[in-house]
Amino acid sequence: MKMYQDFKFDNSTDVVEKFKKFIEKNDCPKIEVDLSAVNIFEALKFMVLSSTYHFQKYPKGKLRCRIQSEEAKNFVSAFITNNLELV
Repeated sequence: MKMYQDFKFDNSTDVVEKFKKFIEKNDCPKIEVDLSAVNIFEALKFMVLSSTYHFQKYPKGKLRCRIQSEEAKNFVSAFITNNLELV
């Protein structure tokens, strides 16, 4: 059994809205998103907003985000919330 559900990031202008709908429709306390192909600023925007929405429904849940590099992890580490994990 897979512990994390995958959310497919599609780099569209309404991807945060799609994420909100995804968590409304699914039982997904643990989600993984691959942001490794996204520029750091778009990834950061998505991570901050999506972790907030996810936390509202799953205060003890986890949002695992795969990002491009250690440098990117260091850059966004100041914005990490309790439910956000970078891999």
